[in-house]
Amino acid sequence: MATSPLIKVLKNILLFLKKRLLFLFPFFFLYIFLFWFSPDILLYLQKYFHLKLGFYSISEPLLSLLKFSFTLFIILTFPFLYLGVISLLKELLFLKGSLWLLFYFLGLFFFYGGVLFAYTLSIPYGIKFLLSFKTESLEPVISLSNFVNFFSFFLLIFGLTFQLPLILATLSWLKILKPHKISQYRKEIFFCIVLFSAIITPTPDAINMSLLALPLYFLFEIGLFLGKFLEKINIPSGVHQKEPQPK
Repeated sequence: MATSPLIKVLKNILLFLKKRLLFLFPFFFLYIFLFWFSPDILLYLQKYFHLKLGFYSISEPLLSLLKFSFTLFIILTFPFLYLGVISLLKELLFLKGSLWLLFYFLGLFFFYGGVLFAYTLSIPYGIKFLLSFKTESLEPVISLSNFVNFFSFFLLIFGLTFQLPLILATLSWLKILKPHKISQYRKEIFFCIVLFSAIITPTPDAINMSLLALPLYFLFEIGLFLGKFLEKINIPSGVHQKEPQPK
């Protein structure tokens, strides 16, 4: 009886994990370490953002700490996670060593730049704006789970959104996008970036929207530059065709 493709995939995954079980142990202990200190980190954030956090169910603190620890875990281990992604791209796109390193370090730079941007500018301004509606009779008490969801979402989404230059460069490498044609639609793309920024930012005001829209457009221009650079060096993507060997 033939084995289904799904069963084969699951077996390969289990075999992969079994071979690298010892390698995964440090990551497990890192998560436990982050979970152990997550209450102290949340206490620091509570003071940093001038918030008063509370919880409204018995399980909320535990679930919030698990989720918050996982967010910190993703941020700290992103170099290893991204290494797996970029290694896959290296095999698919036949990236040379120098370009592979360029893509890898640029990816780390953009991701942590987005996380830092969210932490230092967008989230503090968003929280300050939202809490500005309090009155003498209305004192805000924010749910712990809501804050963790809010904080985790914007840290990760900003980090991933700042990968825009590499996404554009990869699509250009695959001949899906042509940088010279895209550059003719800068006004339309800027409008789409502004619309996306209005949706993704934590507050609806123009200032916070601009804090994301302007850097994103700058990243878009970097992506175009990288795409044009890849076109100039003219390294083919896809599977290399072997030339027939003379008999």
